[in-house]
Amino acid sequence: MAPSRTLVVGDVHGCLAELEDLLVAARYEPARDRLVFLGDLMDRGPDPVGVVRRVRALGADCLLGNHEEKHLRYAAHEARRREDPHHRNPVRLDPRRTEEHLRLSPDDLAWMAALPRALRLDGRWLAVHGGLLPGRPLSRQPPDWLIRLRFLDATGRPVSREHGGEAGVVRWAQRWTGPSSVVYGHHAREEVVVDEPAPGVRCVGIDTGCVYGGKLTALALPGGERVQVPSRQRKATPEQDD
Repeated sequence: MAPSRTLVVGDVHGCLAELEDLLVAARYEPARDRLVFLGDLMDRGPDPVGVVRRVRALGADCLLGNHEEKHLRYAAHEARRREDPHHRNPVRLDPRRTEEHLRLSPDDLAWMAALPRALRLDGRWLAVHGGLLPGRPLSRQPPDWLIRLRFLDATGRPVSREHGGEAGVVRWAQRWTGPSSVVYGHHAREEVVVDEPAPGVRCVGIDTGCVYGGKLTALALPGGERVQVPSRQRKATPEQDD
């Protein structure tokens, strides 16, 4: 039987206890629900590897986030360094993230490496971790922006988050004209952000900063209901994303 509900979960960032709270609050039933994670399971929170393994055990769909992508790049350079003692790993992880990385099994890393950067949820909705460049079909979206995009300048070109407050700079979702509606993460805000940039098109940002003391959010489709649970405690402060 096809799932009757899709639950899309925002950035978890190691908050395993809150993920369990959310599954209870949403009354998640595997036989009824399709479960989709928007990526960034890793880093910042108390148990990133536990989150990865819980999501794997659930058999859920999951997108690649920029934090998983960084761990994959780090792993690739470490493998090369083991073969070539002169190779230096250009990817930097702080001591805590290095410790987390070393807890990842080869199966965990292989699972991450197979994660897609976008998912079609049905005929109407797309899911991405980062964002989409307006006016381009999914097949022509630059892979890196699918996991990192936040802002566009007045000409529609991507700009980094440092320019987010400048004149003419807008969130990509304010310029997206479809045809698909989009649910996305990556850009932490205190509340869910909904844009309706074109008739029949909605962009819903559901990274509500659980790891920063906010909430963990799920969007239930097709109806659009929100399920939220509060953070049990603040585990990190906002910082520059990798």
